Amino acid sequence: MKTAHVIRTMQEAHENAHRAFHQGDYQGAVECYNKALDLCSSLPVDVAFNRARFEAIIYASLSAAFGRQGKHMESFAAANRALVFFDQLDELDAVETGKYLMVQVNQGTALAALGCLPDALEALCKAKEAFNNKGLDPNKNSQWLSMVESNIVAIKGQIEKRQQQQ
Repeated sequence: MKTAHVIRTMQEAHENAHRAFHQGDYQGAVECYNKALDLCSSLPVDVAFNRARFEAIIYASLSAAFGRQGKHMESFAAANRALVFFDQLDELDAVETGKYLMVQVNQGTALAALGCLPDALEALCKAKEAFNNKGLDPNKNSQWLSMVESNIVAIKGQIEKRQQQQ
C-alpha cells in the first residue's frame, strides 16, 4: 500500500471511530481507533508524518471509548499512552489541549473505578492544574471545571470514608 493511501485510510479510520463514538457504538470506535493505530505503525519511519500528535489524539479517544464501556484498566492504559505522546509535543492547539485535559480526567476516572483513590485524586488535580496553567477561560469551560471539581470532592469523600473505616 502506498504511503499516501495508508495515511488517507488511517484518517478515515479515525473519522469512522469518531462517528461511532458519538453514536454510542463504543466497541466500533475501539475497533476503528485500533485500525488507525495499526496503520500508523505500518508507516515507514522516514515518512514525514507527526506520529506523536496523531497517536496522542487516538489514544486519548481510545481511553474515552474504553471508559464508556466500563473497561477501566484498558482506559487507564490508553490514557497513559496518550500522555506519553502528548509529552512529546511542543505546543498543543485548542483541540489537542481539550484532548489532553480529558485524557487526564479519563486517567483519574479509571483509577477511581479501579479503587486507586489517591492516584485518581492526583490525576484529577493535575487536570485542574493543567487547565489553570493553560490560561483557559473558566466561564467558557464551567461545565468541565464543575465536573472535575465534583469528582475531586467525591474522591476526597471516599478517601476520608476509607480512613474512618480503618
